[in-house]
Amino acid sequence: MASSMTLPNLYDNFLSTLPPQLHPFFQLSYAVNQSTPFSFGSSFLPSSSSSSLVAPETLYDKGIMDLCITISCAFGFTILRNLSMEYIFSAFARYWLMPSRELNKLEKKAIQHSVTRFAEQSWSLTYCTVFWSLGMVILMQLKAPLSPESLWGSYPVRYLPGLTKFYYLAQLGWWLHQIYVINSEQRRSDHWQMLTHHVLSISLICGSYVANFSRVGVLIHALMDFCDILLPLAKLFRYLSFSTLCDVTFVAFLIGWLVSRQIGLAFVIYTSYVDAPKFIKFRWSPQTGQYLTQTTYYGFIGMEVFLYGLASIWFYMACMVAVRVVTGQGAADSRSDAGDEDEEERNGAFPDEKSPEGQQGLDVELVEATEHDAIMMAESKGPSEVPEKLRRRR
Repeated sequence: MASSMTLPNLYDNFLSTLPPQLHPFFQLSYAVNQSTPFSFGSSFLPSSSSSSLVAPETLYDKGIMDLCITISCAFGFTILRNLSMEYIFSAFARYWLMPSRELNKLEKKAIQHSVTRFAEQSWSLTYCTVFWSLGMVILMQLKAPLSPESLWGSYPVRYLPGLTKFYYLAQLGWWLHQIYVINSEQRRSDHWQMLTHHVLSISLICGSYVANFSRVGVLIHALMDFCDILLPLAKLFRYLSFSTLCDVTFVAFLIGWLVSRQIGLAFVIYTSYVDAPKFIKFRWSPQTGQYLTQTTYYGFIGMEVFLYGLASIWFYMACMVAVRVVTGQGAADSRSDAGDEDEEERNGAFPDEKSPEGQQGLDVELVEATEHDAIMMAESKGPSEVPEKLRRRR
């Protein structure tokens, strides 16, 4: 009786109530051997006969119906983002940030600004933590996951374990969701830069998935997601006024970026350029799952180099912000909301809006609270704590 109440069994019961045409939106398609189908309900929780988190034994091929899971993930992320931001993260931020005294209109708007930013970064932290962990689980299931033999020697990897396939398609759904986010909110000055990054990410995911380069694709995901844990975490500490933790996390963020993106991505580009041709013959054969030709070879390397270039630009910007803060010059952010011409806001009552969560670009919140936030935090300690420079700006 107890075993029938496990989450996988409840999920199977839910699937049985749906018409067969909707099943591809809730479980993976193209199983190539007979075992328990991989579905959302059985993805991460063990059944009664298992006590550990392992990928199911079923292997999966690829096809057009995989887009169904991607669409479900994109919609699911959008719904989860709205619900978690409104009822969990924003609620906590209001509880933590709202002072006991009466607030004027200007202060209420500033508090709401901080609440919204706190909720955005909390959602980003949640997603990146979960999916970086899943990526590491997948990599650790491989022998020597960084070796050329593991990355290229087994090519083509046509059939994927359920967890790997779900991870890949969910990541694609995330970037589609991110395109919706940056186009549904007020545009920032770096809108086209970020849209370019998101389109590049989608192109790399789709290309590596179809061409059976999923192992190097998972490695790139893991390298990129690591810093996106530390970045929003530093911002959250700043909003909560934990300055020391913010500073420590920011230093860890810079070190993590240097290791995972500047060095890690350089390694990926090197092994793609040097090692891939040693293990894989240039051949276009869809029947056998081989898609490496001179064109696809240089095309993938070109996208990797482009991604590395974007990462290098943002890393330079992050280092410059750190230098300005350390030298006492303050952190200036030129990336404002497009079309925001309110003069009072431009004069410092409300600082420039920051980029939405999940972006790979620099957001100055990671280092320094905005001037208004600094005023609000200082006023909570007493009027005497407000620096004279900021008091004059008000």
